[in-house]
Amino acid sequence: MSWCVPALSAEVTVRRNARALILILLLVVGAGLLLGFQTINLGGFQRGGDTFLGLSLGLDLQGGSHLVYRAEPIAEDGGEPQPPNADDMESLKRIIERRVNSSGLGEPIIQILGEDRLLIQLPGVADPERAEAIIGETAQLEFKHRRVSPPRNLATEGIITDEDVVSVSAQQLPEELLPESDTESGEASESTENADLEIPVIIVEFTEEGAAKFDQVHANLLQEFSIAAATANIFTYQSQLQAGFLPSFTLTIAGNEFLDYVVAPPGISKLEGTNQYVFPYPQPSPELPADPDEAPEPVEPDDLATAQAKVGDAATVTFIEQPGRVDEDFGLGGDNLSRAYASLHAQSDQPIINLEFDSLGTRLFGEKTTEIAGSPTDSIAIFLDGEELIAPVVRQPITTGTAIIEGGFTLERAQDISLLLEGGRLPFPITLLQRRSVDAILGADSLAKSVVAGAVGLALVFLFMTLYYRVPGLVASVALLIYAALVLAIFKLMPVTLTLSGVAATILSVGMAVDANVLIFERMKDELRSGRTLISAINIGFNRAWPAIRDSNVSTLITCAILYYFSNQLGTTIVQGFAATLAIGVMVSMFSAIVVSRTILRVIATTRLSRLLGAFVPTGASELPQQPAAAAVQRG
Repeated sequence: MSWCVPALSAEVTVRRNARALILILLLVVGAGLLLGFQTINLGGFQRGGDTFLGLSLGLDLQGGSHLVYRAEPIAEDGGEPQPPNADDMESLKRIIERRVNSSGLGEPIIQILGEDRLLIQLPGVADPERAEAIIGETAQLEFKHRRVSPPRNLATEGIITDEDVVSVSAQQLPEELLPESDTESGEASESTENADLEIPVIIVEFTEEGAAKFDQVHANLLQEFSIAAATANIFTYQSQLQAGFLPSFTLTIAGNEFLDYVVAPPGISKLEGTNQYVFPYPQPSPELPADPDEAPEPVEPDDLATAQAKVGDAATVTFIEQPGRVDEDFGLGGDNLSRAYASLHAQSDQPIINLEFDSLGTRLFGEKTTEIAGSPTDSIAIFLDGEELIAPVVRQPITTGTAIIEGGFTLERAQDISLLLEGGRLPFPITLLQRRSVDAILGADSLAKSVVAGAVGLALVFLFMTLYYRVPGLVASVALLIYAALVLAIFKLMPVTLTLSGVAATILSVGMAVDANVLIFERMKDELRSGRTLISAINIGFNRAWPAIRDSNVSTLITCAILYYFSNQLGTTIVQGFAATLAIGVMVSMFSAIVVSRTILRVIATTRLSRLLGAFVPTGASELPQQPAAAAVQRG
């Protein structure tokens, strides 16, 4: 049974070939323009950069930083901590993209890995520490009303005087204040064992009236302390206490020696049924060595006898109340900003951060600054991610909706904080899990080797195809050059970040394009041996090779989709890049083989070269049947 192909007029054939040639020519010119210009900037459309052909290169080809973060669960309204959902992760990704893009560090490559992880690649970044600071800070800006009351001497103000104090002495810690312990009968209790220890304390006995007054002062300060300590940083608690930032008492004991120390309100106890108060004894602190790397010499604590010798029998005590400071939230935060930018102060020439509030922020800031304007003990404390930046006093009401932050910043730090504030705070705190840096020299070496490998591979393929398949092989070589230009142009246009795995996938797709051409040329050879004309052999050869080409490439695309999906879930970006690049290469290779190669061969078939049939088969013309002088033009 033979396959009859209807005749096709030469005019229709030429017209069809002309349309295909114009399409190919337009694509080649477009690809050439895309690759010819290092950077492209058409309105808001920007592509390219200072890299090879302006392509977006990955870390292994360009160098840079590879960072993996985990979004931490947060508790809302006092409930259980909740992990981020898909919308939260997308919001997190967008904010980090805005931050990095605005910082001038380049375009980040950000991918969501699994449910709570974020991969951030920064090709070409020479300052990874700055990148980590910009990415990792949650940028939670808070404005708080700070109330600072000055310390007051209770004696000079007539609240607790010498007449209110009966005695001051150093004694053993009373047994009733020792920690209680449940014990079985016959076993020594912990309190009994502790009773044998010498734990000196200061006991102040008040008169009846003095005890009542100290009860009131202590209760008020204890309440203030509870409020302030709830928001204090546990790591800086002691330093805040010593600096007077937390409500406390400063005891000054004048005995045989002078003792002056700070006591937190919770450290003071009253002995039941008495007017005696128990205060901690100030144990000597070790002296700090001159070299900060050296450990301080240990100091022997005072025993009871030493403490009693220092205090003596006729000591007096003075109480200084440290009300501390209280930071109150008044509803103003980073969400109320409409703009933040860095500049230099007009007078001091120091870097500052300029803030512009929205309508709600303008009202809140205006009301609070009007309330505390001119007060020496009130200020607006500004915090970024829980760390105090500055706490300026308010000289006059600020109702214009603008403010500045001075904090001893460098200009770069002021710019970074500004873009963090303007870019928005992170919806979730993030923790750096992995950091990897690729040296730029290593990346350049990898790129050079990749270019050499690709060029050598293409040259060998061109040589083999031309020598073995002759004219069709030369056509395939031209089609492969067009294929390479189109693939690189697509990589730049999308853009696709090219990595070493992507280069490998691109070279593999070249092999698949060659394989498609081999299938076509073998079918052409069979048709020519059966006595068909060149144009008929070309059309039938392509039609018969198409199912095999289609099936093999579709199966490859399915495999690419599977690889891409699972690598995205597992966070294996190398495999993900390989799959995406291979899929693009396979689709372009099908276009190259089916459209480009066929069109060029059809055009050649209309020239005098078509008479040399031996140039279109690898084995020579001797095995081909004699063709009639005037062969009919047939369609496949």
